[in-house]
Amino acid sequence: MLKKVNSAAIVVLLFNASLAIAQTNAAKQSTVGVWELDLKQSKFGSEAPPKSATLTILKDTPDAVAWRYDGVDPTGKSIKFSWSGPVDGSMQDLKDGDGQVVGKESMKRDGDAILRHTEFPGLGTFDARGTLSADGNTFTDVSTMKSNDGKTSTDTTVYHRVAGAKPGNK
Repeated sequence: MLKKVNSAAIVVLLFNASLAIAQTNAAKQSTVGVWELDLKQSKFGSEAPPKSATLTILKDTPDAVAWRYDGVDPTGKSIKFSWSGPVDGSMQDLKDGDGQVVGKESMKRDGDAILRHTEFPGLGTFDARGTLSADGNTFTDVSTMKSNDGKTSTDTTVYHRVAGAKPGNK
């Protein structure tokens, strides 16, 4: 259930979606593969960071993206999310590991960046801008969360491509 996941874990999840299409736009190469969160380079504000996070890009085309997130939250609990949809700014379902809809998310391109808007009922909204390094192996995402009570926080997450890793079932 979404209420049991802290906002830092949600923020990390949301950064993942940007990765899927930023590289296609910026470097004209596929992001399909496996990406690992770099906890040392990432900044999580006042929230405790997740223990780990892996993003698997399953589909990356000019018109659509699909990804899966597998992580361990700060308390040691396994968390899983997935998203698939067009890159046209329309809101699509964001699902947990059991396939239950936990929010809505949209993605669209802005030059070499990807913009994302995510809404979680009962939690708040996220607006993010993700960019890819020139070599296509590091992705940086800056996200601002606005909670339902009006508080805001900004986090930066950094992911690195796992060389030779193939997307598979986890």
